[in-house]
Amino acid sequence: MDEKKVEAFGDRLFNEMNAGMSCLSLYLGYSLGLFQALADAGPATSVDVAQSTGYVERYVREWLECMTAGGYLTHDVDSERFTLPEEHAAALLDPDSPSSAIGVIGWVTSFANALPSVAEAFRNGGGVPYAAYGDDMMMAQGLGTRPMFVNDLTSKWIPAMPEIEARLKAGGRVADIGCGIGWSTVALAKGYPNTQIDAIDPDEESLALARQIAEEEGVTDQITFHLKTVEDAPVQGAYDLVMAVECVHDMPYPVSALTRMRELIASDGAVLIADEAVEDTLAENTNFMGHLFYNYSVLHCLPQAMVFPDSVATGTVIKPSVLRGYAQDAGFAGVDVLPIENAQFRFYRLNP
Repeated sequence: MDEKKVEAFGDRLFNEMNAGMSCLSLYLGYSLGLFQALADAGPATSVDVAQSTGYVERYVREWLECMTAGGYLTHDVDSERFTLPEEHAAALLDPDSPSSAIGVIGWVTSFANALPSVAEAFRNGGGVPYAAYGDDMMMAQGLGTRPMFVNDLTSKWIPAMPEIEARLKAGGRVADIGCGIGWSTVALAKGYPNTQIDAIDPDEESLALARQIAEEEGVTDQITFHLKTVEDAPVQGAYDLVMAVECVHDMPYPVSALTRMRELIASDGAVLIADEAVEDTLAENTNFMGHLFYNYSVLHCLPQAMVFPDSVATGTVIKPSVLRGYAQDAGFAGVDVLPIENAQFRFYRLNP
């Protein structure tokens, strides 16, 4: 046994434990509005922050010092004031910033809450319902993908299909499958104000928030929401575009879902699937992003799919060959990978 490797691995685990706890402390500060209080006040003492938030000063002081020790805040020794650097504020507080990261940190809290249920599923089979992950899950999913929808959906993703974009500009129809809390739908409505959109999702709480966001963004006249799976949604073709972002791998019955999507599109329309940018072999996925996607799968995506009887249980790591196989079984004539650069997603155009 190589003792140096043992020591190095022990150090790695210790660092990962600290990183996990840091995510919880960061999320605590975000959810309690402590980061926002600092951003609003500028350099502030623990007493200042406690007074502006109404929280107990001793807890606030410990959190501020924790964040400073981690390098998230800066501290002036003479004035005893803490500062949130503007670069850090962009990632922590601006939900539309391409660097926004607070949403994904919320996954950690959600996973921690659901861990006993996941362990029980390992022991006895079955799965873990989406609702068991709590409101943190809904927030993490919504804020985690919002920057890409707001910044890239209508400026990079749809333009990769020029003829589809032209039809949406002229006043086409879109079905947004698995819309979640609605930022994809809102981005489509704002980017293509002549387009009508059917937004479909089976989670009641997510769809309620999606309706609220659409109203706040002033696009409700373009959107009809449906609390259904795509297989059961009361919609009829022909759509210029059917879009499903990061949800096919979550579906218990993806072939039936894709079959329904194929039925909904016009003969010259397209189905756009954005899902994880993984490769076909474990060796190719043995890297940072592959590890990340497998973590998502073990802790959430696989358990929530296993709730359903006879689920295909794809998991987060939806390999290109698997997606192509689903598309072929659903009757699509071809699958093209669009030339869109993105660290997380691969974009598939499914042709009827």
